[in-house]
Amino acid sequence: MSGQSGAATEPGIIEYNRTIWQNRRRILGIGLTTGALAGIISFFLPPSYQASTTIIPAVAADKLSAIGQLGANLEDFGLQTSPKGNSPAMYPEIVRSRRLLEQVLRMSFSKRPDGSALLLIDIVQPRGSGGKRVELAVKKLRSNVDAALDRRTGVLTIRSRARSPEVAAGVANALSELLQDFAVHSFTSQAGENRRFIEGRLMEVQGDLTHAEEELRAFRERNLRIGNSPRLLLEEGRLARGLREQEEIYLALRRQYELTKVEEHRDVPVLNILDVAAIPTLRNAPRRGLVAALGTLMGLAMSLGIVLVRVGRSQARVKGRDGVGFAN
Repeated sequence: MSGQSGAATEPGIIEYNRTIWQNRRRILGIGLTTGALAGIISFFLPPSYQASTTIIPAVAADKLSAIGQLGANLEDFGLQTSPKGNSPAMYPEIVRSRRLLEQVLRMSFSKRPDGSALLLIDIVQPRGSGGKRVELAVKKLRSNVDAALDRRTGVLTIRSRARSPEVAAGVANALSELLQDFAVHSFTSQAGENRRFIEGRLMEVQGDLTHAEEELRAFRERNLRIGNSPRLLLEEGRLARGLREQEEIYLALRRQYELTKVEEHRDVPVLNILDVAAIPTLRNAPRRGLVAALGTLMGLAMSLGIVLVRVGRSQARVKGRDGVGFAN
């Protein structure tokens, strides 16, 4: 009997539903009150603005340059022709790198419409000094900077968030310019390495070419009348073939040497700015509607949890009394 009584007092789904329905007004009231408070608090939170710039990376230089259209590929000689710094897949990481972020921190930005400007590090991390201050400033700036490359379209988007709309736009535009400078520097540096490599190879190949010419000349001087001698004909063909090979290598390297000198001094943009970051007029955060909705959901969940806990405790007390009576 007591076992059946204990089983009957176990809280079931029906009883929980009945309790929730009986306390529906209290649960709803707490949820709406929490949502309203969250919405009111959001009005006192400092606004945040987001600015973005979109960039179209140019086609890889090695695909358009004359080096790729004439002669052999430099990769056949063991040299990488496309600089890794120019790979669009790396641009998001470069944008958020310490190297670029520290350069931006040393720039001045207008914090207010009246034109007053401050160093970005003084805006991001006004307190502290030395390396620790720079480290904290880099972390804060990195958390407010996003860069994403659309794999389908190849468009790079740089987003910057800040309390001031002028600072948000300025940081986004500064990062796009620094990325452009980095890509151009990387490209020209790789072109310089290519030129130095080809210079060395030209000297080696020129020596080999001279040696092949001398061998063929000496052979023909020693054998003025080859006649129908198979051995001499084969030897002459081998020497002539070796000379032609050295000539082809020399001519290919010579053409590429002239072209790499042009590439090294070419200072063309490898990034095309599609949209310059404009000063935002609408805040990005806080989103008051979303804050109020989340506050309401949290209030509903909290009040529902309180009601269910009370039901569980009440049933536990009833079960405890039934168990004591059976023991006596």
